[in-house]
Amino acid sequence: MPGKLVAWYQRLNPRREPEDSLALRVCVFISILTAEITVLAMGYFGSATALLVPALTAAGFFASWRRRRRRNLLLKVILSAAVLVLALLFFRELIANLFDARLPLIKLLLWLQVLHSFDLPARKDLKFSLASGLILIAAGAVLSTGTAYAAGFLAFTLPAAVTLVLLHASEAAGQTKTAAPVKPVHAAAYGAILWAACLALAAPVFLLLPQGTMAKLESLQLSQMHWIKGNFPGQVINPAAGGGNPFDRPPQNSAVAFNGLDQYLDLRSRGRLEDDVVMKVRSDHYDYYRGAVFDRYNGKGWEMSSARSSTVSSDQPPIDPQLSESTVLSASSSVQTFYIQEDMPNIIFSSWRPVSVYFPANSIKVDDYGSIRSPFPLTPGTVYSVMSEEPVDTAAKLEQYPRPLDPIPDSRYTQLPDDSGMPMVRQLAQKITKGQGNRYGQVTAIEKYLKKNYTYDLNIPAPAKGADAVAYFLFQQHAGYCEHFASAMVVMARSIGIPARLVTGYAGGNYNLFTGLWEIRQSDAHAWVEVYFGAAGWVPFDPTPGFDTPVKDQGGTASLPLMRAVSYLGSALGGPAGKAIREARGGLSAAAAAAGSVPLPWAAVPASVLLAIGGWRILWQQHRRRRQAALLDPVFRRQPVLREYLELADRLDKQGLKRRPEETLRQFSRRVCDWLKGAEFERLSYLVEEIRYGGPGQPDGAARARKLLAAVKTGLARRGGFK
Repeated sequence: MPGKLVAWYQRLNPRREPEDSLALRVCVFISILTAEITVLAMGYFGSATALLVPALTAAGFFASWRRRRRRNLLLKVILSAAVLVLALLFFRELIANLFDARLPLIKLLLWLQVLHSFDLPARKDLKFSLASGLILIAAGAVLSTGTAYAAGFLAFTLPAAVTLVLLHASEAAGQTKTAAPVKPVHAAAYGAILWAACLALAAPVFLLLPQGTMAKLESLQLSQMHWIKGNFPGQVINPAAGGGNPFDRPPQNSAVAFNGLDQYLDLRSRGRLEDDVVMKVRSDHYDYYRGAVFDRYNGKGWEMSSARSSTVSSDQPPIDPQLSESTVLSASSSVQTFYIQEDMPNIIFSSWRPVSVYFPANSIKVDDYGSIRSPFPLTPGTVYSVMSEEPVDTAAKLEQYPRPLDPIPDSRYTQLPDDSGMPMVRQLAQKITKGQGNRYGQVTAIEKYLKKNYTYDLNIPAPAKGADAVAYFLFQQHAGYCEHFASAMVVMARSIGIPARLVTGYAGGNYNLFTGLWEIRQSDAHAWVEVYFGAAGWVPFDPTPGFDTPVKDQGGTASLPLMRAVSYLGSALGGPAGKAIREARGGLSAAAAAAGSVPLPWAAVPASVLLAIGGWRILWQQHRRRRQAALLDPVFRRQPVLREYLELADRLDKQGLKRRPEETLRQFSRRVCDWLKGAEFERLSYLVEEIRYGGPGQPDGAARARKLLAAVKTGLARRGGFK
């Protein structure tokens, strides 16, 4: 019985021709090792995995090289058992991470690559190993949030291109039973050329291919789930802010904590925040990410008058935040995925208005202002996604709201303190909005006035003791930061009866061309305004100079990497060069929009025609070479001189000098000599016959044949048939 099992297993694993090209194996190994290191360097796996995977892969490739001519049946049995164990471990991890299979799947791919490296005797196995390496590094892209992945991917593709050249050479040599005609140095050069050509072709495709996140997915990205049992606080928890009521103590500035992400917002302190990246966001467009909302102004800053919050739970993502507010305006859907990089408060940031939250917890809380709270502070590595509906609130539409029968908001949104500075604020607001016939006109008038007449400055001193912060900003300081501008607009709007509130969070950050992510820094912490427009809902405004409320690109070109690259260069360069680039962006956007209006089937016609012509040409050349080889004798490929003679015959074939089936080689040679007006080809054919059939003992035959080959090629060049 054991003997039958061994025989059966031997039939399942027949002996294959070993691959003896060391250069090919080294290139495959470098490609695989690069893919593994690129994925492991992202920091999602433990140190043991990060050390063992590359070390065992190297050991496996070495063992495969040394044992490539053996059956290795026992090793195959061990590897088969290891694959089964690996599958069980994978399913166990998958059950623990049902809503995010990325890490278990990539870990499985890593260890499968390790196991497979111990059994690579044949060329087919090396091909499979290279393909699995490509799958591994492609899967690693979903974990990438930095530019290191781009470097790793490029480092993988270069040896992979050389590997393709060596594979082609090895296959050609295997078909003719000769040594590979391409030396490793030449293969490296050819591979580098192939790599550069592919990059040159891929770059314009990448720049012109839209990178939207609005795919119709059943589930969006999130990190490992936390199952919350019992109740948890619904207020903002920001350990970096210090806690407590800031109005009971002197102003405190911080470079690492934005005091607007707390239960209070103290207008007397801010500090210059650092430029550390706190989170990265995958989004189709620049946006503001809402965190906390304040409604009570006390002269020193802002508070949340309501501490109420409702718990929203779901057994599986997504969670519907169940916001009671609705709007009559049409809305466009958007998706954002957030990658947390630093410790942050328990705020689930999103654009306004969130409708589906894919968060790694089965329970969240929503406060009275539509802001969302996590059961725990956000830590590095936390990943969550949000689907939002963004109302399309154009000026023409907003001018029609609020209507007489629209709902009226809570009176707290028009509350102001009994302060001596408020009459002056009211008079200024009335002066600014005089002549405006609707709420939208009044609000935009206040917004424009603040942008034009006040200076953005992070280095201003605190207001005088006892002074109202907004009045001090408007009538004495005339400079401040975003919290001052937003507070002034809210207070001015309220002073003339317009419901408004202050919102804090983060501005959209800078777009990274290499990762496709928006990088949000600590210094991107921001404050803006929401104004109530009845049935049209709460609408954002931003009175801070240099900031504008985000507007989705209606032309559909914002998701083009080319447009984002131009915008990035325009903002990064600044000065006349930046201005010129920003102006050029308008023309590029119009051209991209026009190109995008072409129906996809018609746009694909030119590319399809070019691909068809190129493919037909390649297939026809291969067919002609096979036919010529059949006519001239395939054995000619075994020696360099005979191969060159065969290539020369192929050149003659292109000039219409085809060897007829009834012609002998000498008859064909005489006809070629008549056409070339020289006898070199006939003498060359005699030498080829001697080399082909004379066997050893022709030491100078090859040298003479090469001289005649050169002479024939010169004659062909004169006739325009050889270059």
